[in-house]
Amino acid sequence: MVGTQVGPGVGAEAKVIALEEVLHSETFARSERLKSLLRFLCEAEIDGREQELNEYTIGTMALGRPQDFAPLEDSSVRSRVHELRQRLEKYYALEAPAAPIRIELRKGSYVPRFSVASAVVTVALETVPTPIAPAPAGVPERRRASYRIVWVAAAAFTLGAAAMFAGFAAWSGFARPGIRVPATHLETTVGNIWTPELETFWRPFWGNGTPLLVAFETRFFVRLGPLMVRDWRINSLDDIKKSESLTKVEKMFELRRVGNRDYTDGGTPSAIFNLTRLLSGRIPAVSVKNSLDMTAADLRDNNIILLGKPSMDPEIEQLLARGELVDQGDGTVRNVHPGPGEPAQYLDQHDPVNPDRWGQKYSVITMMPGSAGGRRILALTASGSEQPSALAYYVTNPDTVRDLVRHLRPGGGAGPDFFQILVRAEYKSKAVVKVDYVMHRALKAR
Repeated sequence: MVGTQVGPGVGAEAKVIALEEVLHSETFARSERLKSLLRFLCEAEIDGREQELNEYTIGTMALGRPQDFAPLEDSSVRSRVHELRQRLEKYYALEAPAAPIRIELRKGSYVPRFSVASAVVTVALETVPTPIAPAPAGVPERRRASYRIVWVAAAAFTLGAAAMFAGFAAWSGFARPGIRVPATHLETTVGNIWTPELETFWRPFWGNGTPLLVAFETRFFVRLGPLMVRDWRINSLDDIKKSESLTKVEKMFELRRVGNRDYTDGGTPSAIFNLTRLLSGRIPAVSVKNSLDMTAADLRDNNIILLGKPSMDPEIEQLLARGELVDQGDGTVRNVHPGPGEPAQYLDQHDPVNPDRWGQKYSVITMMPGSAGGRRILALTASGSEQPSALAYYVTNPDTVRDLVRHLRPGGGAGPDFFQILVRAEYKSKAVVKVDYVMHRALKAR
């Protein structure tokens, strides 16, 4: 059990070490803008300049906004600080749960707090001395101290991380494609009908009374004055410079850009409706939340269903990339170790009548361990806006789940706890008319 307490004993040197650890972490590796913002806020607090941390100062000095920046019209500071707060919580939940000092950004404040973590750990295992690795040559003394902290904490962190990542240590076993489900229109279960197969598939989500959180992704748009534009390859303000089209539009209209995430995929509301309608009768607490607002406590306390792209969350993206079936986000699912007669890639196909629309798409459904013992994450992730509804239909319809359980548990025997499923959805125009099982991979720990 880990808690935090704010104490006067946190000195400037310890704060600097805590800041450097976060800035050099994997969680922040791909976001220079967030790292720059965190450094600006923390250095102001360490130097005793926290009274300067208002929205205008942060916008102009940390985020590069012009001198005529108007916080009431431009929400970029609030959005960026919110994103930073969520990233810090995930860092301490998944990458550094044993950090001796934590940096917190409380809601409603731009002043970071440095908290001392107090932990009580009981481990019924034989302890093994952990060697302390030397810091690389040329590292300043304050960074050498941080290296010592990291290596001492590594043993405790490994015990917790192993529970989450052991399931992804090895993927083995596979099922050959079986009999396809006959074509059917997408009618969902009417009422609270629970077949034995639905019971088998969903029992881990309600058998122990754990709450369920359905987390959905919103798409990133750029607001340029009255215009709302999008480049599907861009998912944050930091990446806009990579888009030649968005850069040209911005220069053409000479307008300040503001990130916007008020919109979600067209198939997501249908997916949420079908999932919550089926599960709310069995699970004591079901909630729905934007994935951007997920906290470390959400990951710890809930079973999770994810709706969005495979890249919707950095940590989840890393986990999915370790699988045997990898959705590459470009209309291709890669089969990492093909079995006899299996292709190395499954490619989406265009509608022969209308090349601007898809005829069929492949998606991967992944059941994996959650961040806490006994928790599960079901990732219904895909690149297309139509696919969330098709995937939710597949795991809630009695006919398709019956066929799925038959493949996961051949002969009625025990099936894998964790797995990946490749499904194929067929479309006419943009309407899903059929969803089929193609293959699966069982997830087994070594």
